[in-house]
Amino acid sequence: MARYFFDVSNGSDVSDDVGLDFDDAHTASQEALRSLPDIVKDQPLTKMGEKVSVTMRDDHGVPVYRATLTIEGEWLTGQP
Repeated sequence: MARYFFDVSNGSDVSDDVGLDFDDAHTASQEALRSLPDIVKDQPLTKMGEKVSVTMRDDHGVPVYRATLTIEGEWLTGQP
């Protein structure tokens, strides 16, 4: 098992100083991807093309993976 840390960037940066244990980096990266919808679901969306990312660091503090979600919307018939 290895410990991975997940830093969140969604307009401000939040560093993870606790981390979670995973069997391998691939399993940890899947957790980073799955976390993105939960991070944005209660977040006020202020602009189109807003990005939210989770950067995964290994137990030495080295960034090894980043998952990014870009939130976009487009009015098709003009604004209501």
